[in-house]
Amino acid sequence: MQIAVNFQNDTIAQKVIWLLDRFKDDGVEVIPLDDSDEIIVQHFKEGLDELKEIHKGNIQTQSAREFLHAL
Repeated sequence: MQIAVNFQNDTIAQKVIWLLDRFKDDGVEVIPLDDSDEIIVQHFKEGLDELKEIHKGNIQTQSAREFLHAL
């Protein structure tokens, strides 16, 4: 199982990381995400939300030609 936790306070984050590190021998691995990972996840969520709106008919799709022209 994986979880992601966002800390607003560095002091609390360090305390929780210290606690989790005590469980390393039991297989707990702490992997900090850098800002680029969070940005990627946010863009992925925005893309999924947009796909849901397209499916509902709230947003019109654009042609591949229009998309490439916009790039």
